[in-house]
Amino acid sequence: MAEIALCAAEKLAEYAVDPILNQFKYLFCYTTNMQNLRDELENLENKRIGVQLLVDEATRNDQVIDPEVLKWLQNIDGIKKEADEILKGTTNTQMQCLSLRCPNLKSRYSMSKKAKEKTDEVLDLQGQGKFDRVGYTKPPVQMPYQTPHDVEGFETRISTKKEILEALKDEDISIIGICGMPGVGKTTLANEIMTEVKFENLFDDVAMAVVSKDQDVIKIQDQLAEMLGLKIEEKTNIIVRAGRLRGRLGGDDKRILIILDDVWEDINLETIGIPSPSGRKGLKFLFTSRFEHVYSDEQQKMFTRKFQVKVLSKDEAWQLFRDAAGISDNATDVKAIAEQVAEECGGLPLALVTVGKALKNGKEHAWRNALQQLQNSRVTNIKGMHNLVYSQIEFSYNYLESNEAKSLLLLCSLFPEDQIIPIECLVRYARGLELFQNTDTLLETRDMVYSIADDLKSCYLLLSGDEEGVKMHDVVRDVCLSIASKDKHEYMEKHSGLKEWPKGYTYESYTAISLTFDFLQRLPSGLKCPKLKLLRVVLSEPYWVDISQEFFENMQELKVLDFNSMSIEITSLKTLTSLQTLCLDYCTLNNDLSTIGRLKKLEILSFYHSSLYDFPSEISELSNLKSLDLRFKQGPCPLPPGFLMALKKLVELYLGYLDIGDDELERNYIAAISSLAGLNTFQICTDNSKFMLQILRKLRLEKLQRFQIVRGYEENIGNYHFKRSLHLFDIDTSMLSEPAIISLMRRTDDLLLEVKAWKNPVTELDEDGFINLKKLTLQSSGFEYLIDATDFTPAGTFSSLQELYLQELSKMKNLWTGLIKSPSLCNLRILKMHQCPAIRNLFPVSVAKCLVNLKIAEISRCIKLEEIVSRDTVENEITEMLEFPVLNHLNLQSLKSFKHFRSESTAVSTVNNIAVLETLFNQVALPNMEVLEVVHLNCLVKMLGENMQINSLYKLRVVVVRYCNNMRTIAQSDSIKLLQNLRSLKVVKCAAVNVLFDFEGLTMEDRAEGILGKLNSLNLIDLPKLEYILRKVPKGIQVFRDLRSLKLIVCGSLRYLFSPSVANLIVGLEILTVDNCSALEEIIGREEETSETENEEGTTRKIVFPKLSQLHLRYLKSFKMFCSQDYNLVFPSLNKLFIEACPAMNKFCSGQLSARKLKKVELGKNQFIDISDFQISGLQATDEQQTHST
Repeated sequence: MAEIALCAAEKLAEYAVDPILNQFKYLFCYTTNMQNLRDELENLENKRIGVQLLVDEATRNDQVIDPEVLKWLQNIDGIKKEADEILKGTTNTQMQCLSLRCPNLKSRYSMSKKAKEKTDEVLDLQGQGKFDRVGYTKPPVQMPYQTPHDVEGFETRISTKKEILEALKDEDISIIGICGMPGVGKTTLANEIMTEVKFENLFDDVAMAVVSKDQDVIKIQDQLAEMLGLKIEEKTNIIVRAGRLRGRLGGDDKRILIILDDVWEDINLETIGIPSPSGRKGLKFLFTSRFEHVYSDEQQKMFTRKFQVKVLSKDEAWQLFRDAAGISDNATDVKAIAEQVAEECGGLPLALVTVGKALKNGKEHAWRNALQQLQNSRVTNIKGMHNLVYSQIEFSYNYLESNEAKSLLLLCSLFPEDQIIPIECLVRYARGLELFQNTDTLLETRDMVYSIADDLKSCYLLLSGDEEGVKMHDVVRDVCLSIASKDKHEYMEKHSGLKEWPKGYTYESYTAISLTFDFLQRLPSGLKCPKLKLLRVVLSEPYWVDISQEFFENMQELKVLDFNSMSIEITSLKTLTSLQTLCLDYCTLNNDLSTIGRLKKLEILSFYHSSLYDFPSEISELSNLKSLDLRFKQGPCPLPPGFLMALKKLVELYLGYLDIGDDELERNYIAAISSLAGLNTFQICTDNSKFMLQILRKLRLEKLQRFQIVRGYEENIGNYHFKRSLHLFDIDTSMLSEPAIISLMRRTDDLLLEVKAWKNPVTELDEDGFINLKKLTLQSSGFEYLIDATDFTPAGTFSSLQELYLQELSKMKNLWTGLIKSPSLCNLRILKMHQCPAIRNLFPVSVAKCLVNLKIAEISRCIKLEEIVSRDTVENEITEMLEFPVLNHLNLQSLKSFKHFRSESTAVSTVNNIAVLETLFNQVALPNMEVLEVVHLNCLVKMLGENMQINSLYKLRVVVVRYCNNMRTIAQSDSIKLLQNLRSLKVVKCAAVNVLFDFEGLTMEDRAEGILGKLNSLNLIDLPKLEYILRKVPKGIQVFRDLRSLKLIVCGSLRYLFSPSVANLIVGLEILTVDNCSALEEIIGREEETSETENEEGTTRKIVFPKLSQLHLRYLKSFKMFCSQDYNLVFPSLNKLFIEACPAMNKFCSGQLSARKLKKVELGKNQFIDISDFQISGLQATDEQQTHST
């Protein structure tokens, strides 16, 4: 005890003497402190410039900037402003005394002290600016499982999703399982959960991998690493790869969610590189599986919650089935049978939609037949698979109208799980296998494949992939393989872990073999495959593969051969006399390929992205060849003179990028191409205008049904998904007068023009008005008008146009001049305009009325643009509400002269020589608008105006406002009710915003329950004049009830956030961050003085934040406490309290604080204080809280 007392006495003496000495230091070191502040400010500015350069570089590389870096840069602005005020005050430290300049000691002391304290803050900020990296590669967007209709709103789904989200928030739960029968929607639910947790910021990182039946560890590792932004250089060593992944997942305290989808059996997490959740706090797992027994015993012990995704209820199932089958309430003839059919589907979403689509528009006898089949069909030969699911898929397969559709669907099952299936592969396979008996030409085959694929997608036997391909659900794939094994087809397919040819099989019965190898040394000899018609062999990397002379000897019926990513020497193809399709893509082809010339039935030959240095002249002997792909990896391959001339039946020729540079070789190409009289598909890309024009002059352009012709260089020339595309980069006007170019422009559906000297309207290039054009891109050109309708414009000009892109058109004055009427532009869906400095308006009212299908509009850096919609040049025009019925996304950026969205819609005044627009959307209705982004729009005073229709912005979900320096508010009482579906609001650097939402004047009839009730993310950054988030909120209004994340950074005029009555309404708030708000005194202020907010006697003075888990308070120089009034504060979920640089704070609150999960308070710089001791500084904890403290 004596020792303790002595230490205490020493401390007291230290505290008593040191402060006195410090007072004199401030007087004596005045000049030094001031100079130190100047020097350190200069050092800080140099460091800021360096970091900003790194941020700019990362932004150019499309990286995500670290939020800590952005916050650091923002903090610099605030501290520089405060430091400048101190330095400016140095002139006041002198005073006149008897005609002499004498130091003002009081002022010098104060300024010196402030300078020393501010210098310490500057040094601290310098120390924080040591960043290893400022940006991170964006994680890929996870494509969600595609559901045919909205099942998210069904009660059986809502309740399950809410329970899973709550389990993810529970610290005591490490692993969560989602199980259920195939097709019930497990993957869909997992993707919805992933989207939700990202939106709510529940985890720092979320990564998802598809495990599937084969459990390809390397593939799983790659998927997780990519979504986590981790680069794994090692390609084959699973142990090394697992160590890299384990280091990423276990190396820090980040909250990470790992989603493993479609797990078939017990999975060893350590093998993949995933730490055990029992030893890594903050790491959680979400599994989906069609089996309940998939989890190991150890993992089972960690399950406190496992969720079964059940089938839909009877009413929900009928609603989904009715929508899929298109059954109206008046369909009395089939409704009774349809209800029985729906009941037979057992409430399974996949089955309901698949069967419903198959029976859509069916007659009564078709429904009766369907019901009978559903009641009798069975699939029982796949272990663990519920018979009902397979019977539904098999029924849908049997119900397909054509054998062609059935065969094509079975063909899709040859591709690996979860892989996009290229449509072009299906075209080539279908043609080689002669699946379609009624198609004579390759073009007809391609159209048939696309048509059937669309039909299969419409009934959800296939799913949308990308523009080049489709996907197949794993359940449907399993059923198709089962069907093939019982039918005349028998398939072998293996796609995981193969390093040698499968052994122990007899191949006599197989009609198709599809194998994917991790490594393969040789193809075996002596295989007997008398029925084999399709062979597909793919390597994950292009290893050298030895092919024996006998490999093909017993494959006389082989019609399709596809070797992909192989380094091979082919000399034994001569026995494949039935071969019709040969694909050697991504291959390295060595030595002699002359045997290809013996394949007399060959119709399709592809060398796409392959290396071939000596082109075999024997290819000219392929008299039946119809399609030839010469898009070699290394560029043009020298062609034997005249070799194409012998290919009289060739209709498709793909040349790729040709940069020949040899006159003789150019002449060979021109002569060869000119001999192809039957071409209907042609692809070429070259920088050589003369060479290209010589080829086009020789071609029979009128016969081309598909073409992709590019003058210049373009990366996207490896696809097949083009119909008629003409891209002309950096051309002169003379090329536009070429007959060949004119002919192509009139027929193209995708046109890109970059021609600097052309000033005339674009429509002058086609006297018919580009009626076939679907996509138009104009860039770096001299066009002044898109359409000149003052004289004569063909009816239906641009009537098929769907996408319009205008970039860097320095001379374009107007898009349209004159009067335009429907159907012109009636199909326009996307309009993007960037850096068109001369344009003043986009379109008149008459054109706007044509834009009934416009979905996306993005306008940026058009410095003279005054309005989006202008008045027609018609006298006595009657102003009426203008509607854009499907406009979904609107982005307006850097429009310096902007005055109106629509002229005459609202009055415009002038402030500081800037036109001021009272509101953005008066007299405009946007019933389907979901995303609105407004940047650098200084004319804007408030976002929403008066007298707008109640459904004008009904679907608006996301609003981003940045750098709008005259805007004072987002919405007032007359328009707040329009934002009933707003989910996210971000307001950044708007210098005049004073009130975010102003409720003053809200009438009783306007008091809908839950105003702003769906807003869950609110970010307010650098708003210097913001005084109120919510102003004049009437009693009884439910507001912000779903707000989950609130961030306020650099809001210098804000004194408090909420009144007590409003604070008690924000029951969903989970994260609250307040940073650099210099005037903020408390979080909860006093009630506003309104007639409705008088305190009632006997009211319990308690404020509860039931879900608030994180509270960050940083750099708040005026902040005194959370609430200065005598309220008890209850934080049942608070587990993280961060307080830094709040010098005026002497206690947390005036009333009692209950925060049972709070164990410590972080004070910055890795400092923290035990909560039980924090009451010395005024943070009072209840007994319950102290019991839980450590």
